[in-house]
Amino acid sequence: MLRQIINIAWKEFLQIRRDKFLLIFLILAPTMQLALISLNTAQGLRDVRTAVLDMNQSALSRELAQKMNVTQELNVLYFPRTHEELHRLLDEGRAQVGLTIPSGFQRQFNSPNDAPAQVQAMIDGSNVLIGAETEPVLRGVLGLLVTRHVQLPPDVDVGGVKVESSALFNPTFNIQWFVIPSTLTFITYQVALVLAATGFVREKEIGTLEQLLITPIRRLELIIGKALPPIILSILNFLLLMAVQTWGYHIPIRGSFALLFAMATVSIIAIVGVGTVISIVTQTQQQAVLLVFLLAILEVTISGYMLPVENMPLLMRSLAQVSALQHFMTSSLAIILRGSNLKMIMPHLLALIGIAAATGAIAWRAFSRHIA
Repeated sequence: MLRQIINIAWKEFLQIRRDKFLLIFLILAPTMQLALISLNTAQGLRDVRTAVLDMNQSALSRELAQKMNVTQELNVLYFPRTHEELHRLLDEGRAQVGLTIPSGFQRQFNSPNDAPAQVQAMIDGSNVLIGAETEPVLRGVLGLLVTRHVQLPPDVDVGGVKVESSALFNPTFNIQWFVIPSTLTFITYQVALVLAATGFVREKEIGTLEQLLITPIRRLELIIGKALPPIILSILNFLLLMAVQTWGYHIPIRGSFALLFAMATVSIIAIVGVGTVISIVTQTQQQAVLLVFLLAILEVTISGYMLPVENMPLLMRSLAQVSALQHFMTSSLAIILRGSNLKMIMPHLLALIGIAAATGAIAWRAFSRHIA
């Protein structure tokens, strides 16, 4: 069995090497992309998951938390009791903004002669959109709080509130730290999907599929043999891009590279499964490439690359849960920027395994109906 799979894979490598002009540009792709991007970006930033550590426990501090929660941009979900619990929420990605209200907040707020009352905001800088938009919202909420409680002439200097904010995981809000790892996963996704989507359909067009079917090769061996080269080539492409990202752009990998590589491998297997299904059900390479472009546009739109998944319409949030690119991109960013461990990204890993198993089963079934 292994020898036959290797022979099929070697044949596929040779065919891939000869096909130099696989991708074509279609007019439908940019049209659909424009519509999807407009639909998502029009939503704005909404319901950013927020945690408030209230060490003051006063009426004023509770009012501040309540005013944050009623904004469109912030959604206060957690009230941790310690700094350790607050940091754990941020490290695990359950909260994207952490606000600490110190114990002397109300006293300093009501004392014009003292230094301004301070609150500390910790913002998840791994998503530049959240980092750039959240701090102005916090300042606006605090401004409303000052306006409501301080009724003094304009020439009187009041204590007020001073925001001390720091960006976690991306201290300078460097957009490259978010864009380059995200783009890396999308390029890897495209390579794996295109290579897999042209495997069986190319055999149909050149008339060699019938020859393969009459050989003593079982369906499982043929499917694995055709899927193996796209998986290997995509992994090599991922490693090359990682080298460029690390040494060319000096983006650190805070988590385990072994875990990142394992997640990339599982993601590529799931993506190749999707491409194999496309290759089996289409009749020409033009059809396969059209489906690849349409699927890639949809997946990059729901992946979180342009807007956090939480801010998308309900339909797109549901589609994102079965998107291999979304799970690949989210888990990669978590490992690279936040240093997440296996437990933190386990939901994404299980989702990718499920997608790989489902697409494998669909490919098996489709092969029996459309080819065998």
